[in-house]
Amino acid sequence: MAKIIFTQDEINEMVRVYNVGHNEWKRINIDSIKGKIKSEKINRQNGFCCYCRRDIHNEFKLVLDIEHIIPKSKLKKHMFSSKNLSVSCKRCNMNIKGEDVSFLNVPLNNLPKRIFRSKFYKIIHPNLDKYHAHLEKIVIQIGDSIVVKYFIRNGSEKGQFTRNYFKLSELERNSFNKAQGGRSSEINSQILMRLFDELHQ
Repeated sequence: MAKIIFTQDEINEMVRVYNVGHNEWKRINIDSIKGKIKSEKINRQNGFCCYCRRDIHNEFKLVLDIEHIIPKSKLKKHMFSSKNLSVSCKRCNMNIKGEDVSFLNVPLNNLPKRIFRSKFYKIIHPNLDKYHAHLEKIVIQIGDSIVVKYFIRNGSEKGQFTRNYFKLSELERNSFNKAQGGRSSEINSQILMRLFDELHQ
């Protein structure tokens, strides 16, 4: 994992924010701090949301959320820990996950000091797990026809939990319904129909 290099002024500001508390995150006075975090994480995630794998590469950075995997309100000491930070779309971060910690395998208060171990997380952890070892997102688009499908890899429990937790099946239905009206018989492209059938075998 690439290390983010901060200036002394940036470090001083992070110390100030930490000492005030997690709510001060919204009032960080040096924009470059969040900018550096977002750039490093987006690059690490290859331009995709860390949870649903939606393409966020070209989105305006101000509309993307720096995601605290364990919410900063629950565990302030890791507010700036790189392993607890990622970038997600607003659907996954604000609409679904929010302040929830039910994705932990042990109660928050029982987590050991070395919390950054994959075994403590039911979800695919953006910094501890390889996403594609657990869950694969398949996107096929021909013209206006599109199919989006999430596949669990090798019966992965993390893949299944992540798919359910972030309601990824809704993205499958919405993407398909938007293009096809929800009926495979309406697919005009024979190539897409064949690929869609293969995905559902």
